[in-house]
Amino acid sequence: MRKTNKAASALLAAMLILTSLLAGCGGSGSNAADGDGSANGAKAEGSQPAAGKPVLKMLQGYAKHNYDTPVSDFLEQATGYKVQYDKLPQDNASDKLNLIMSSGADYDLVKAGKQDYFRFALNGALTDLTPLIDKYGPNIKAAISAKSFDAVKVDGKIYAIPDLNTSYVGGGVMVRTDWLEKLNLKMPATLDEFTAMLKAFKEKDPAGNGKQNISFTIAGTLPMVDGILGAFGLYNSWNPEDGKLVSRAFDPKLRDYLAYMKSLYDQGLLDPEFATNKEETADEKFTSGRAGAEFVPWYKIPTLDEALKKNVPGAKYAYIPSLAGPDGQKGYGVGQGFDWYMVVPTTAKHPEDAIKYINATLDPETFKEMYIGKEGVDYKVENGQYLPIQPAFFDDRGYSSDYTMGRDEAHFLDYWQARLRKSEPMFDAFKQINDIPDEMKQPDVLGFSTFLPNLAQDSQKLDNLVRDYSVNAIVGGVTDGGLKNFQNEWLQAGGEATDKEVNDWHAKSNEQQ
Repeated sequence: MRKTNKAASALLAAMLILTSLLAGCGGSGSNAADGDGSANGAKAEGSQPAAGKPVLKMLQGYAKHNYDTPVSDFLEQATGYKVQYDKLPQDNASDKLNLIMSSGADYDLVKAGKQDYFRFALNGALTDLTPLIDKYGPNIKAAISAKSFDAVKVDGKIYAIPDLNTSYVGGGVMVRTDWLEKLNLKMPATLDEFTAMLKAFKEKDPAGNGKQNISFTIAGTLPMVDGILGAFGLYNSWNPEDGKLVSRAFDPKLRDYLAYMKSLYDQGLLDPEFATNKEETADEKFTSGRAGAEFVPWYKIPTLDEALKKNVPGAKYAYIPSLAGPDGQKGYGVGQGFDWYMVVPTTAKHPEDAIKYINATLDPETFKEMYIGKEGVDYKVENGQYLPIQPAFFDDRGYSSDYTMGRDEAHFLDYWQARLRKSEPMFDAFKQINDIPDEMKQPDVLGFSTFLPNLAQDSQKLDNLVRDYSVNAIVGGVTDGGLKNFQNEWLQAGGEATDKEVNDWHAKSNEQQ
């Protein structure tokens, strides 16, 4: 892929740095990659790799846990490579990643989201992995399907090892069911019933704290709440409408959604501090017993369950089923495609070894043991199902999904059964929110889209505009002028070209079906 010229590269770097600074991110490189400002690779620093093999530096996504775990120990033994792990902060992670990539950090491997990946590929920041996979990646070729590789190609070249995801509902509104029982309330099924429940939480003090309850809390970075969005038909960022894909920015139903959330805010039913809440702040309000409801991704359940039951013995919770709107509409958006894209920056010191390392992890037996441990110790197989043996599974492989760099696509869903059951509360919540009729699940149409340059370049900026406008509208209200100004800004920020590109791809995709 042709790289940008020096002037364009310098301009890009300056813009990315400015964006990150405005977003409140400081510093660059591995020393600032941790959320707390410290690198997470102290164990690997100064240690010696296997003979002839360098220490590899990897930038991972945010996690509360340290990346030096039994999984990293196993991978070192199985592959002969020692890896130094750093991680992004929880908030403004994409901005931080932009800064790190533009600063020329010497990571050998970086985990990126979809549009970050395509944007970096577009700007010449990534190593073309095609010849390296051909030379060093027989296990990579065997594990990852042609369909997956086709979906990540840019100008016919492979710049990432894709991590195929499982297609599921990711989260919803969690409610304290013991509060419902105390107030003799049923689980809400409609927006009106949800509003009435929140009013009861505010007025009747189910927590017994002198009516200092927070009825419903969310993070300011997540104003679009799955489970409520479905009542307005706003399942995904782009939704089918009359044969086209319509961005939420121009979907007339966005106004109705924001008006509803504004009504909750005005009545004191939505956390008055939501706009400044970080995700961990909203989590703390729920697990401390102050909040009666919160938007919660199901993968957070193990941590939240432990904290809530420690702080409020006897507390109970469950997901509220997707709420029905005035016309009975309800459901969830369902992600599809890839969880992550493992890339090798052009500034990497050891690109060949990076691919050799990934190839080693995708040896079928190595991947299986990395993912679910040893049979009879960490898991067992009963009636064809992989079941965890606790507490060994959680202790040994509780975080192993964080270490995948591409997956054994033919088998990982079978192994995933054990991963899903590593926490029974999480498994129960997952079943509750996903065991719903197929017609209530709306797949993300763009999940397997091919490379769309404008979407790759501008999607983060466009999504941030939708997010920021939504927060402001929930606090200050929706006006014709304000909505029009936001939509014009969205168009001028690349939305017009992106809309055309997305719909050209959608039309062509439909023709090929």
